[in-house]
Amino acid sequence: MDHMILAASNEGLGTCWIAAFDAAAAREILGLPLAEEPIVFTPLGHAADQPRPKERKPLDALVRRR
Repeated sequence: MDHMILAASNEGLGTCWIAAFDAAAAREILGLPLAEEPIVFTPLGHAADQPRPKERKPLDALVRRR
């Protein structure tokens, strides 16, 4: 899943992991047999907003060198 999300991001698409859902309801909606267990979903599309630049601490603020 992480590789699919990274590939989507590389193509300019937005996505994320969704693992909190009712597996039995998902199985029924998707018509999956009882032997199949859905474990994760990912929406895929163009984001409505542009992400803000990440504010990161400088490395020296995180790493203590002796």
